[in-house]
Amino acid sequence: TIGTANHNGQVIISYTVPSLTITKTHTKHFTQGRDGTYTITVGNAAGAAPTNGTTVTVQDTLPAGLRADSISGAGWTCTLNTLTCTRSDVLAAGSNYPPITLKVDVSCKARAQVTNTATATGGGDTTTHTATDPTKIKSHEHDERCERHDHW
Repeated sequence: TIGTANHNGQVIISYTVPSLTITKTHTKHFTQGRDGTYTITVGNAAGAAPTNGTTVTVQDTLPAGLRADSISGAGWTCTLNTLTCTRSDVLAAGSNYPPITLKVDVSCKARAQVTNTATATGGGDTTTHTATDPTKIKSHEHDERCERHDHW
């Protein structure tokens, strides 16, 4: 919207800004001593302005009992040791960037439920958006890696 005027001689200017969205999911439950996979999807809400070409940053924070094996996504520049992915291409309203895949190693000592958190910032959106994913972790009885104690 360009603006409107009222009869007081005032002009009201309004504009639309980008509005990032973020979701974090996994399938099934995770199992102690095994691998798990999270999918992080960042989008721009319908009705928002396109992102403005500045860097969009996604950062994941793993809970105790999970350790990152890899993080990647088409068009994303990802750094494993900080669990951060960035990109600067413009994203239209109502669209998503390609998903980020985070593969984790589940400790033999992981709790029965953990919550993984990821944030998305930038692209002209001044708000930090957060997604959480509660994850059930089952014990794996008779897992050789856990029984030999060669798995953290």
